[in-house]
Amino acid sequence: MSDKMETRTFTVDDLEVREASDGMQFEGYAAVFNSPSEPLPFTETIAPGAFSRTLRSRNNVYLLVNHDPARPLASTRSKTMTLEEDSRGLLVKATLPDTSDGRDLSVLLGANGPSIIESMSFGFTVPRGGDKWSDDGSQRTLTQVRLHETSIVTFPAYTATSASVRSVDALADKTGEDAEALNAALDALERGATLTVDQAGLLSTVVAKLAPEPEPVVAEEPALSAGQIELLKKQLDLHYKL
Repeated sequence: MSDKMETRTFTVDDLEVREASDGMQFEGYAAVFNSPSEPLPFTETIAPGAFSRTLRSRNNVYLLVNHDPARPLASTRSKTMTLEEDSRGLLVKATLPDTSDGRDLSVLLGANGPSIIESMSFGFTVPRGGDKWSDDGSQRTLTQVRLHETSIVTFPAYTATSASVRSVDALADKTGEDAEALNAALDALERGATLTVDQAGLLSTVVAKLAPEPEPVVAEEPALSAGQIELLKKQLDLHYKL
């Protein structure tokens, strides 16, 4: 069982917002079944029915902007959002609020023109027995998840929020270094920013810890000089004469 919340982002081509009598109505899929993920570095799919148990629990689930709890759009408890599984995935239907975020998103989602946003995401944890792994660890299937929130994401970051975080955590565990400091150093390196002395030292330390042990160098016997060869012959002759 994993207590750490994970996020997954899906790019879909049919996020929709339309005007209704009670406000702007949003509809889209936060998750799609049987759709292989990008490498995490493993490949992951969500099995149909993975959300059924968490939806029956009637826990309060929010619709957020970019996973930010300070930017709520709707919730199941307030009845401004409904969640359901269908044959495709996890369908989200919500009434967007008359707030700056709600109004901005209605425009970005194409209420009066082309849609700029095309991705949704969800935050979840995996209960015990909620996933299955292939024998070689290269494939994971989510069969049951505990849903915490869904999000409309303006900057899709599938690998940044999943793969990179997992990779940095694994790297920190393996080397014994601080995960937050390592993540900041790797982020600066990826952006081409100037590293601090501490960041450069940390990355050098991690590389040194992960570098393979050098092959032992076998010293070659020095070649014998002509004089040494002649002396060896005399010693052998003397040995055999004794």
